[in-house]
Amino acid sequence: MNRTHLARRPPARTAGRPAVVGRGAALWAGMWLLAASNLAQAAGGHHAVDDAALLEPGQCQVETWLDRAQGGRRRLLHAGPSCRVGAVEIGLSLDRLNAPGEDPITIGGAQLKWAQVLTEGFSVGVALGLLRQNRRPAFLGSTLVLPITWQAGENWLIHAQVGRDFRPGQADDPRAGLALEWTPTAWSFVAERFREGRADFWRVGARWALSPSVSVDLSHARGLQRPATPWTTLGLNWAFER
Repeated sequence: MNRTHLARRPPARTAGRPAVVGRGAALWAGMWLLAASNLAQAAGGHHAVDDAALLEPGQCQVETWLDRAQGGRRRLLHAGPSCRVGAVEIGLSLDRLNAPGEDPITIGGAQLKWAQVLTEGFSVGVALGLLRQNRRPAFLGSTLVLPITWQAGENWLIHAQVGRDFRPGQADDPRAGLALEWTPTAWSFVAERFREGRADFWRVGARWALSPSVSVDLSHARGLQRPATPWTTLGLNWAFER
């Protein structure tokens, strides 16, 4: 699938997710999960900055990826199907988080997204996500994101977003981000800077389109606050007609 129109997007585009986990791994897991696994469909599978685009009518996709922190001791495995239904895109997600000295955490989510082309090369959208985990408290919270996408050139897209994380019993957290996407050939490249979970991050990544429906992602990300453990993500994405 090529990207000749902002209402369309290449296979497996996915953004940020609120996460609050138990004591012990809470600080690291919460911040890393916020930056590494994402509910709203974003500018490149696991990338954090959302894009204002939807799947084609009648189309579905499945995204999978593995986040691995430097040293290989912390891992997150993600699987997420989504489908276009009428004017919106509906998605589900399942994440498995493993950290040293902690029991694995399973987190499930649901997402609803709408996007609209306003003028040639300019789109806006709204994405709402909810999360639950397999421990107390079960309900982790929700996220509201307002993405904007601007086609700056034939092969260039700029994505921006503002949003908020809503967590039960805690203060709300703002989120924001800016990403630059370049697609010269079957390869595409993304650089992004974003704020989530009261922390700032950057990420650079590449995507290789093996076919119009299958692509592979690879990226490197790091938090700007110290100490900040970098992590690498490898993903596989598949889009299909239902």
